[in-house]
Amino acid sequence: MKKQQAKLFKSKSKWIHPYDDHPSDRLKIRLMLDEKIKGSRIIGLEARIEPGDVHQMHIHQNEYVVVYSLEGRCKVTVGKKTQVITPNTMIFIPPKVQHRFENKYSKRWEGIAFAIGDKKNIKNVWLDEK
Repeated sequence: MKKQQAKLFKSKSKWIHPYDDHPSDRLKIRLMLDEKIKGSRIIGLEARIEPGDVHQMHIHQNEYVVVYSLEGRCKVTVGKKTQVITPNTMIFIPPKVQHRFENKYSKRWEGIAFAIGDKKNIKNVWLDEK
């Protein structure tokens, strides 16, 4: 049986807007981790939303998402609940639960997100107008 080894990851990628299929979505990411483990996949990324920008309403079909807020403030809607997150706040988003991140503040928001699901590419199902 092959043992899992500890790995260190540091983002070497550039900040990108990953959602060409939704041009009004302004989330920026930098990929840190993309691992396939026993039929599952975990992706870790740095996330950034500039003042006035929005990560539009969407769901993930098969992924659990955990987001940890590092800096700034952001208005977050998960399901029917909306609240403002600040640094050192963690959010859990189950599969098929709608969510949106809006930065209505004067400073950039940054966080770390992990999506855990099956081996397929993680894909957003957009719930708003494009």
